[in-house]
Amino acid sequence: MLKRSKYPADIEILTNLPTQVDLLLLKDRFAHYKNSRKKIFDLTQKGYLFLIKRSHYLNFKSEEFKEVQLECFANVLYFPSYISAEWALQYYGLLTDRVQTITSVTTRRSQQFKTPMGVFAFEHLDKRRYPYGYFMQTSNQKSFLIARPDKALLDYVNLRIKKINWKTKEDIARFLLEDVRINLKTLLELIKQDELRKLLDHYHRNSKEARLLKWLISQKEKSHGSSA
Repeated sequence: MLKRSKYPADIEILTNLPTQVDLLLLKDRFAHYKNSRKKIFDLTQKGYLFLIKRSHYLNFKSEEFKEVQLECFANVLYFPSYISAEWALQYYGLLTDRVQTITSVTTRRSQQFKTPMGVFAFEHLDKRRYPYGYFMQTSNQKSFLIARPDKALLDYVNLRIKKINWKTKEDIARFLLEDVRINLKTLLELIKQDELRKLLDHYHRNSKEARLLKWLISQKEKSHGSSA
C-alpha cells in the first residue's frame, strides 16, 4: 500500500495561490521540497507558472483564473502596454473575422508570449503615438487599458499596412469594408468627432493615419448633417 504524502499535491498548492505570485511566496509553499527553486523552475517548464519579470510569476493553475479576462492578463504580462489593433476592434464588435491573438501595443520592443491562456502579442509603437487614445476599461469588477475604437484602428493601420494606395475617399471606404472587413456603421456610431480631431494633432498631415482620420471626421460631419 502506497504511503500518502502529508503534503498537498503541486496543483493543489497552485490552485490556492493568487494569479500573480512572487518568488518568496512560492518558495514558502514549496519549502517541503529539498530544492524549492528547482521545483519552481520545473513548474515553469511545465507551463503552470509564467515568469513575468524577475521574481514575479503568473500562476495559470490559480482558481482565480476563471474570473480574470484575457485583457487583464495582457496588461500584466508586458508593461507598459494597452490592448489595441485587431483584438480591440473585435472587443468592440467591429470585425467580421474572428481574431485569435490578443494584441497590445507597447513602447518597448515587440514580444510574443505563447501561454495556456492564448497567444499574447505586444507590438512596438513609437512613443510619440503611444500616450493618446486609450483608457481604463472596467468590466466584471476588473480593469484594463484598451484603445478607443478610433485609436485601435489607427494602430492597426500603423502596424499592419506598410504600403497604401489611397487615391480617393472611395479607396479608404473600400479598404475598411473589404480589407479590414470592419462594421463601418457601428464604428461611426462609437467614435466622437472631437476625439478624432485631438488625435489628428499627433500625426503628420500626409501620413496614412491622418488621411484616415480626416476621412472619418468627414463621415461624422455627413452623419450629423443628415440627422439635423
